Amino acid sequence: MVDSGTGFKMPLFSAQKAPPSSAPELPSSSLSSDVISRLRVYEGRYSELRKNIVVVEQNMLSHYKKTSRELKDLYTEVSELRRQITDVQDTMTKIIKELSLLATKSDVNVLKRVIDYLDPIKFVRIDQVERIVKEAIKDQSDEEEEESVPKVG
Repeated sequence: MVDSGTGFKMPLFSAQKAPPSSAPELPSSSLSSDVISRLRVYEGRYSELRKNIVVVEQNMLSHYKKTSRELKDLYTEVSELRRQITDVQDTMTKIIKELSLLATKSDVNVLKRVIDYLDPIKFVRIDQVERIVKEAIKDQSDEEEEESVPKVG
């Protein structure tokens, strides 16, 4: 389609100007009551939408507060867990240091050989030595008395 005035092609699906409507006009009172009723309907819808928006905002605020509380609790738990992990790591470090001070298998084997060589079961206590010495002195003094007494016989 070509516009006769300019010579340019017009698109196929372009909006064409509609001829002015020749519809009879409604009386003004009917038109104003129709407009007023539509306006009331739109005002009602608008107030319902406002109420819905207020409810949605309240729900969002309560959800935000709940989420903030939960997040704060999670941060508290995480910091407590970090503190506990640090305590466990410190304790493990102390245990490892203490374990490094313990005797090794080779140290225990050396001690076993020394103990087997010395055989401490055959050792005597001081009170046993004193008793043995007293008995020896007593036996010796008894023998001297017997030698000094002549034998009758």
